[in-house]
Amino acid sequence: MPSPKTDPGQAASRWERFDPRSTAALVQRLNVRLVFILSLVALVGLVVSGVAITQILPGYFIDQTQENMQTAARSSAILVRLEVERVADGPGAEILNTRETRDQLIVGRLAPTLANIFRATITIVNDAEREIVVSPPTVTETDLRRDTDVAPESFGVEVPLPDGSTTTYTIVVSEPYSAREETMAQIRGTLIGAGAAALLVSLFTGVIAARGLTVPISRLRRMAGRVATGNLDERAVPSGVLEIDELARQFNVMADRLQGTLSMLEADRDRLREFVADVSHELRTPIAALRMYTELQSSEDVDRATRSEFLERSIEQIGRLEWLSTNLLDLSRIDAGIFPLDMRTGDLRDPVQAVVQALSEEALARGVSLESTVPQEPVELRFDRERIVQLMTNLVGNALSSRRAEAAHRSTSRTARVTW
Repeated sequence: MPSPKTDPGQAASRWERFDPRSTAALVQRLNVRLVFILSLVALVGLVVSGVAITQILPGYFIDQTQENMQTAARSSAILVRLEVERVADGPGAEILNTRETRDQLIVGRLAPTLANIFRATITIVNDAEREIVVSPPTVTETDLRRDTDVAPESFGVEVPLPDGSTTTYTIVVSEPYSAREETMAQIRGTLIGAGAAALLVSLFTGVIAARGLTVPISRLRRMAGRVATGNLDERAVPSGVLEIDELARQFNVMADRLQGTLSMLEADRDRLREFVADVSHELRTPIAALRMYTELQSSEDVDRATRSEFLERSIEQIGRLEWLSTNLLDLSRIDAGIFPLDMRTGDLRDPVQAVVQALSEEALARGVSLESTVPQEPVELRFDRERIVQLMTNLVGNALSSRRAEAAHRSTSRTARVTW
C-alpha cells in the first residue's frame, strides 16, 4: 500500500493545487529561501554583536571613568599637600596656622583649578568634616556630558603645618564630565551603517550563491521538459555542485532506462504487428480452405468419394484452427505469467527423436531428408516434455516450410539435421 507521500492520488491533488505564479510559490523558490536565510543569518549576527557591544561598552567606559576619578582624587590630594608645603616654606607661612584663613586662601583656591583639570566636581572637606568648597568644572566642549552613573571617589591627605601640627583634608571627586554618551552614539551609528552594508553584502552574496545553485537546477528542469516532450537523447552534464551532479546522474540513468524501455516497446510493437500479420495469414488459409470445401460439398455434381475427401480435409483444417487457438491461448498465459509447466526429470534425446520421426514423412514429401544428431549418453534434465515437443515441432515445421534451418538446425540443399 503506498504511503501518503507516494500515493499517486494525493500527489496529483497536491500538484493540482500548486500554482507557480502565486505568492506562496515565490516564497518556496530555492533562490529566495537562500537569500532570506543568508540575510537572516547576517541580521542575527549584527543584532547579537550590537547587543553585546552596547551591553559591554557602557560598563567598560564607566570602569575607565571610575579609575580616572580615583586617580583624580589622589592627584588632587597630592596637589593640595604640595600647595600647603609651598606656602609653609614662603614668607607668609603664619597664615597656615589659622584654619579659616588656610581653608579659604590656600586650599579653597585650588578647587576650581582641580575641577577644570579633571573635568569633575571637586569637594574639599577639612578635618572638622566641613565642606570648604564645592567647585564644578567649567566645560565648553559640546561633546562632554555630566556622567551621573559613576560613583564619587574620595581620598584623604595629611598636611603638615608650620607650627609642627598636622591637619587632614579629604578630596571628593564626583559628577565627572565624559564623552561616553557621545562615543556610544557614534558606535551605534557605526553599527547601524556597518549592519546595513553587511546586509547588502549578504543579499548580494546570497543572490550569487542562489544563482550558482538554481541555474544548474533550472538547466536540469528544462532538460527534463525536453525529455518529457519526446527528446530522449538529452543528457545532463556536471555542474560543479556535488548534490546537483548526483541528481543529474540519476536523471541520466532514468533517461537511459526510459529510452531503453521505449525501444523495447517499439520492438514489441513491431513484433506484435508481425505476429498479428502471421496469425492472420495462418487463420486465413484454413478458413479459405473450409469455405471452399463447404461450397464444393453443396454442389450436386460432387460424388460421394469426393465429399468424403472434402470432409477429411475440412477436419484437418479444423484441427489446424484448433492448434492455432491453443497456441494463442498458451501465448496469452505466458504473457500473463500463469503458463503451467509439467517439470519432470527425463532424457532430453527422446522428445528430439520423437519430433524427427513425426515430421520425417512431411519432410520427405517436401523433398528434404530429416535427420537428428544427439549425444550417445543420456541427457538427464528436468523439462516439460509436451512443451519441448511443441517447441521442436514448431521450429522444424517452420524450417521445412521455408526449406532453411536456423539456430537449432542446419540445412543443406537436400538434407536437414536437428543437432543437440
